[in-house]
Amino acid sequence: MKRLLIFFFALFVSFGASLSVAQAEPLGFRRVRATFALGLDCFDVIEGDFGNAADIGMAVYAETTLQLMGYLGLNLRIGSARAFTNKDFLPFDNGVQFIYLTFAPRAYVAPFRKMNLYFYIQPEISLNVFMSNTLVKITGNNGMSGGVGGAIGAQYIIGIVSISAQVFSDYHWKLESVMIGGGITVGISSPL
Repeated sequence: MKRLLIFFFALFVSFGASLSVAQAEPLGFRRVRATFALGLDCFDVIEGDFGNAADIGMAVYAETTLQLMGYLGLNLRIGSARAFTNKDFLPFDNGVQFIYLTFAPRAYVAPFRKMNLYFYIQPEISLNVFMSNTLVKITGNNGMSGGVGGAIGAQYIIGIVSISAQVFSDYHWKLESVMIGGGITVGISSPL
């Protein structure tokens, strides 16, 4: 986990250092911008007992992003995820379902002057609350788990329509597992 945190910190710092040389930003990039989007992720849990018992899952979520001063922003996401399992610890259930809340500062770079295509990197912290849980023997009776990780992605804005794609990796310390995945969001975006 320490190596993962050091890696994301170094990536975030080097990404931030490159922002001072980005002169090709589109007009209006430095204006405050708000985005609301709905998304779909696919993920897989690897590592540990939780990763060995859970299969690939899907999540639906809503997120809001506030882009401040062009290069910096904040992201808040709430979603529901479901993964099937290959263990039958509880009868009449074959999966694990959880609700999650993720908060992340975000750093943007806009390499094209005439196109609203932004790339971003974000370190994130998340809280998972298990709702339906076949893997209760692994996760325990406490239905909460925290995680830390990061994501990289791209956002394209056409008028007020925002389309984003990202890949992410999170480490969940209670479960000693790593979740990797990616997804796409579609929403509306407007300068404030």
